[in-house]
Amino acid sequence: MGQGNSKADLADILVTLSQTDVSPEAHDFWDDLWRLGTSPEDVFELISPDDVRRLKTERPENLVTLFTQAVAQLCQIVHTPIPMYFGQALNCVRILTRLLPFLLEVPGDPFVERLCWSVEEDDHHHHHHQGEEEAAPEPLARLVVHAAMHLLFLPGFTVDATAFEEEEEEEERSGEKRNGVTQSALWAAGIGGFEARPAIASTFDRNRIEVLRLLLAATCEPLYQTADAYDPWASRWLAVATARDAPNARLLFYSLLNVIFSYDPTGFGLPYGGALASEAPALLVTASAQVAIALLDYGASAQQQEQGANVFRELLADLSPDTFEFIFDGLARLLNNVHEALNTTLPGSLQQIDCYQELLVLLWKCLEENTAFMPYVLRNCDVTRLVVPVCFLQYQARRDPARVGLVHICTFILLKFSGERPFCVALNKPFAENLPIDLPIFDGSHADLVIITLHKMVVNGGEKLAALYNCFLTIVCNLSPYAKTLSLVASVKLVNLFELFTSPRFLYQAETNHVYVALLLEIFNNIIQYQYSGNPHLVYAIVRRKVVVDQLEQLTLPTAIANSKDGASEAAPALAAANSRRPQETKAEKSIEKNTTHAAVDATVKAEAEPSPVSAKPPRFTPTAEWLERVKAELPLNTITRLLQHLGPQLDELVSRSEFALDETQILDFIKNTTMVGLLPVPHAIVIRKYQPNNFTQLWFTAFLWGVIFLQNQLLPLFDGNTVKLFTVSVVN
Repeated sequence: MGQGNSKADLADILVTLSQTDVSPEAHDFWDDLWRLGTSPEDVFELISPDDVRRLKTERPENLVTLFTQAVAQLCQIVHTPIPMYFGQALNCVRILTRLLPFLLEVPGDPFVERLCWSVEEDDHHHHHHQGEEEAAPEPLARLVVHAAMHLLFLPGFTVDATAFEEEEEEEERSGEKRNGVTQSALWAAGIGGFEARPAIASTFDRNRIEVLRLLLAATCEPLYQTADAYDPWASRWLAVATARDAPNARLLFYSLLNVIFSYDPTGFGLPYGGALASEAPALLVTASAQVAIALLDYGASAQQQEQGANVFRELLADLSPDTFEFIFDGLARLLNNVHEALNTTLPGSLQQIDCYQELLVLLWKCLEENTAFMPYVLRNCDVTRLVVPVCFLQYQARRDPARVGLVHICTFILLKFSGERPFCVALNKPFAENLPIDLPIFDGSHADLVIITLHKMVVNGGEKLAALYNCFLTIVCNLSPYAKTLSLVASVKLVNLFELFTSPRFLYQAETNHVYVALLLEIFNNIIQYQYSGNPHLVYAIVRRKVVVDQLEQLTLPTAIANSKDGASEAAPALAAANSRRPQETKAEKSIEKNTTHAAVDATVKAEAEPSPVSAKPPRFTPTAEWLERVKAELPLNTITRLLQHLGPQLDELVSRSEFALDETQILDFIKNTTMVGLLPVPHAIVIRKYQPNNFTQLWFTAFLWGVIFLQNQLLPLFDGNTVKLFTVSVVN
């Protein structure tokens, strides 16, 4: 068969397989298939999901032979890596990559169980003499995964032909093997070999990408579990891929991280330099990030393993501090690329990465799995290099109902960091960047950036973000005792939130909505008691809202009941303004979208159980005496009341004594130079609320990362959204 007609020849072979039973002994037929010069596009175009399902139903023996022979071919090529057969290897990889997602979409399917997991011992093995050793037969599922992991480091195919030979010679001379990896087989220098100089070839990159897609296809079982009954240990394919005996596991782990964190999207350091470079490295970074997060997500954390082990989680947990700077620099460089690529003088002159959501998941995995990583970053790195892109991505995604998942993961990252004092102190670093978003102009610090961003999430985000309000305010509450000088803009935003959450429209929407007010009061108390002299803007803004504080303090049950009724028809001004600009919300709680596709993912897992203070329906909650008593006990009004009692009259007197209208600068100077020592209550202990993982958030992360993987693989659709059960897939026209 000629190479020029390979697509037509493949189509003919597939028609034959669908219409006629083909014997496994028809060697010419099968040899013709494996020798075809196909492309990934040919295979994906000519084999549809329904074709695979029909073949399984109508010609199951053909599917068994097709699958079995593809696996056998790969195993043979791994065992005898002869370059002339590498084309056949790619054919097998493409066929298996296309088949697997549709074979695995029905958990427990008897046909797939027999095909992939049964082991039939042949007579030769059964009658083998006891004194002789022979490897026990292995199920095809295990052979597929192991073959893929071998192929990723096959000399001449995905690494240099002499990669392992050089290392073996060096080991013979030195008598030791460094880090347990073959450094010359690493895909890029970095972890496991910072001085390594691996061979670079676009052919290697393209082959790696195809095999990584096979590995993704083989480990996609989580997509077909329902969220309600999700078991993190259920996938046997992932169990094989993450077992301690998985071939080349350490080499693969280091290579994935090195490819990701060493990547520089600026190309040659020139405008449009990325356009001059091959696209293979960028695609390899994305594929590597997806495989890394899929493998790291299996099972429980390295600290919580009970049922089994995940070698990749163990490797991540065991990374030493001398690798952390490399990881942090890579994360910061790539995440900042997203806004930097939109902020160039020459439009499109800087290539923008596609895998920023995968990188956020990878950052989260580093924070969760390696207990030494976050302390190192906070002690030795400029953590604001992560804060800026996280805030940018949140801000940019806030009104897009299909990107709620992105807002969630950014929020979780900020919440995780905000539980650490060094992080909160680091936010005092001046912020001087010009981000390509409609941020209000302010002269302040990174703490101001965080506050202004989170304020925007509330007043100009979607209703789906209401579940995160508690997280937003907790982040600000954690950083507030350390905020040396908040800008005028951030100070006004905080007081505006206080007005918003104390309005009848919000406060009486649900019985527990006063917790938002309590958090805001705690924020004010922290700043007044610990950072008073540096925050005259906030103090003055609070004094100007004295009426709101007085109303809270003097709240009675009749007033509360009357206000709750008024709240049914009264919309808070800030909310009304936000709603006038808010797009229609039509999808479920968690969603992810890749802009270049026409699919959107809605994960149905709720990571938060906080009540939503935003709703189009009238309030159903009626205040009671018990509710009022609890509110009075839980709202920490004492400090702010004392402040108003002592500072308010002094400001009134200052204004009355002045013959001319006072400039605001004079009032701020007066506040700054007025001591409250001895007048305020004894400073309370600083309370830091740390992120606490639970089953819901862990499941949410699984749904989010697989949603990202699903959407990122739409160019050649790896999965059929109609059969995915972990989340809902909606087609957007």
